Amino acid sequence: MEKGIRKMRLTEQFVPPSSKLMDDYINGDENLRRYFSYNPDLDSLGSRQQKLQNHEVDRQRLSAVIRNYMEPYGISEKAEEHLQDFVEGASAVVTGQQAGLLSGPLYTIHKAISAIVLAKQASEQLNEKVVPVFWIAGEDHDLAEISHLYREINGRVEKLNFPHVEYGKKTASTANLNKTRITDFLNEYFRSLPETAHSKKLQQLIFGFLETTETYTQFFSAMLNHFFDREGLLMVDAAHPEMRKYESEFFKRLIKLSPSIAKEVYTAEQELVAQGYNPPLSAEEDAAHLFITVKGERILLKREDGNFIGNDGKVRFSQSELLDIAERSPEMLSNNVVTRPLMQEMVFPVLAFVGGPGEIAYWSLFKKAFETLGMEMPVIMPRLGMTLVNRKVQTLLEKYELTFEDVAVKQKTRMLKADLLDAVREKEAEKMIEELEAKIQADYDSIQKRISEVSKGLTPLVEKNLQFHLKQLDFLKHKLEDEVVLQNSVQFGHYDLLENELLPNGSLQERIYNPVPYMNDYGLDLVSRILALDFKYDKNHKIIYF
Repeated sequence: MEKGIRKMRLTEQFVPPSSKLMDDYINGDENLRRYFSYNPDLDSLGSRQQKLQNHEVDRQRLSAVIRNYMEPYGISEKAEEHLQDFVEGASAVVTGQQAGLLSGPLYTIHKAISAIVLAKQASEQLNEKVVPVFWIAGEDHDLAEISHLYREINGRVEKLNFPHVEYGKKTASTANLNKTRITDFLNEYFRSLPETAHSKKLQQLIFGFLETTETYTQFFSAMLNHFFDREGLLMVDAAHPEMRKYESEFFKRLIKLSPSIAKEVYTAEQELVAQGYNPPLSAEEDAAHLFITVKGERILLKREDGNFIGNDGKVRFSQSELLDIAERSPEMLSNNVVTRPLMQEMVFPVLAFVGGPGEIAYWSLFKKAFETLGMEMPVIMPRLGMTLVNRKVQTLLEKYELTFEDVAVKQKTRMLKADLLDAVREKEAEKMIEELEAKIQADYDSIQKRISEVSKGLTPLVEKNLQFHLKQLDFLKHKLEDEVVLQNSVQFGHYDLLENELLPNGSLQERIYNPVPYMNDYGLDLVSRILALDFKYDKNHKIIYF
């Protein structure tokens, strides 16, 4: 990757979505669009803003909750401005994500960028204040999903797992990080990065955040706040105790209307499946779509005979008992993928929600659930997709006359590698090995017939002996291929590098790598520099050349 500061260049390319539902959504399929309240475009914002005039929200109290959460990380001048805008009536563009290590995959940063860009464009278009809000899913307890990083090492994309078993079923906001282990883990990760002019300051920054925080969520929040302090991104942890108290009355509504919410979500999913879509959720009619934390364990609830049960019936509450918990101890309750959007809407005046493909698939099930609560879905906008392209990759693209689309969409490098291997193979030697394999197979068939006449019990021994010889020939064939690849390693290495950068593990870059290696190469102000680009909020993927 290129070192130092270099002017960035922005181009756009449509990248077809990986799912039929997402493809139909962004391309305006009418049958699917009826499951949403608005089209995913800027023209929808005006109508939604009008509807928000009647949205009840305790702005003073909610802004105090956000301020209380953000203060340990520092509230920038722009964030102060956004808090005041919110108190005075601003609507919100909301996005969110789990608290991943080193901020998680790049798409987490892209979500925040999307919310900021959309809030700015909405403010200009509507001539009204709109603030960006990041809703951190700190209540999530699937630590396996966030306890890893990917790195490129020795030409391979490798997954580096952080040990998380010791945290049990604690949530990201209650699991105190083992500082010794995570320091060792991050040191190993940083050793895999090249030494650049930015490395020392970057490591000081990251380990400084680690020193001043205790949990996954706090570590994540410190990084996120640093990245976006100039833009004034407001953020709050869903599991923040003050937020839970604020949500107390909203939890009561979710509890009382749980049967209707579950029915509407289940019905919507069955309809979508009947239309040929994959089920986004595998919803169940008896789901409560709420969690409760008992003795440190977060337990999913379902409904049975008017009660709310979990953990195979070991946990059981009547509706009145659960309502009492919502009143007295709301911090025990948390949302799942269904009730989190409903809660967001009850908490914030949401002009638009920015989500990824998986989230938007979930949202396709929620329109009637929103209506059950007397609410309307906000405008659901796909997040902006982005890929960072360094100078080395640009040089190789030019060398082999390839484009971003050729590698990341059409996957041409795989075909080029296959063509190259075919061109340089030692075909005569391979043919000789294959002929020998066929001859051995035929000879062993004759041997087996003769030996089986002596004793059928010897037949398995003949087969085992045959497989041993075939395995040795197969080994020889692969070693021959390896040697041919080694002799042409430069060109194969170039193709691998292009794939590792633009399509690592068969996925877009933003789904695999975190921002740290790019900050290591491009500078600690990487996010600010990206935000300075002139983005159009549309369905095209943004390719950023350094």
